[in-house]
Amino acid sequence: MTFYLLSMITGVLECGWIAYGAVHGLPLWQILCFPLAYHLGNMFPKPFSLGKRTLIVLSGLCCAVSVAMLFPIFSEQALFASTCALLACLSAVIQSVRSDLKSDGNRLMKRVFRVGGFVVSPVAAFLPAVTLVAVSVFALVAAVRHYSGKAGMTRMTLQKGFSTVMICHQLHYFFYAHITLAAMLLRLTSMLPMWGCVCAALLFCGTWITYMSVEPLVSKRTACLLPVFLVGHIGIGLLLSCMGFVTGLQLFILMWIITGFGGGVVYTISGMAKKADSFDKTSMTIAENIGHTAGLLTAVTVAAICGNTAPRVMLFFGAASALTAVARMLLIVRKGDYREAQ
Repeated sequence: MTFYLLSMITGVLECGWIAYGAVHGLPLWQILCFPLAYHLGNMFPKPFSLGKRTLIVLSGLCCAVSVAMLFPIFSEQALFASTCALLACLSAVIQSVRSDLKSDGNRLMKRVFRVGGFVVSPVAAFLPAVTLVAVSVFALVAAVRHYSGKAGMTRMTLQKGFSTVMICHQLHYFFYAHITLAAMLLRLTSMLPMWGCVCAALLFCGTWITYMSVEPLVSKRTACLLPVFLVGHIGIGLLLSCMGFVTGLQLFILMWIITGFGGGVVYTISGMAKKADSFDKTSMTIAENIGHTAGLLTAVTVAAICGNTAPRVMLFFGAASALTAVARMLLIVRKGDYREAQ
């Protein structure tokens, strides 16, 4: 159960402070620094890992800082910096512990609890310090009871090019997903702060429901991986491009939820790597983490430069990245490193 609760907490940490930033009127680039900090923490335990003693000390520091944040002793700048640091550190602790517990976790249940974290994430908008204290204490207990890792660094292999495909796939999502959520929150919370947070969280969950439905539905109907990959990525590339021109809120929301279908074909990348006898789970995880962090770092940069037009720009970036994944995959196929008939 600890594994599933940690999965739920990751959903809160990833999206809760986007809601917090929107409710408190922070600029878009600053709001996106919160999920960026969270995903910087995801670089642990792969490619970097920490020893148990270090992880426990880090958890203890998170507890102390989060308790201090219950009191009005921080300036706005210090509060922002402290929150980002806490999100990064808590993410590192939680992901490290989850990595040790993954053998006990059911994949579907993990995703269900993670989506549950998105549902309850708006609590962070209204009780941020209390949420951080609760998460910090739970992370400390989990690290003491369940973590046994050692400090080190893991290298990523190219997997005959499949690592690059995975990076491009993750980039396409992280270019647009969080900035779209932030823009939606800013729009909805300007009218009704609490209900705006709830509605935006539910819409974000809708994109995850479509995402989670792809593999169980499609894999039962076809064992062909390459056509599914190509249709999914070309489709999401076209969809994101069209979303950049949509002005109606209802149509935009419908298209946003449909984007989950494109992201859901990610299973084909690992499947094709296995057929090409090049799959390495650790390298695939590192490639995912690189895509997460680089995508959000780009979103923060574009938001700082372009302001309110950044969400539209990032939709086109997402489309370009999805189509780049297609081009890279076709090169792999052309070289003969993967054949559908294998």
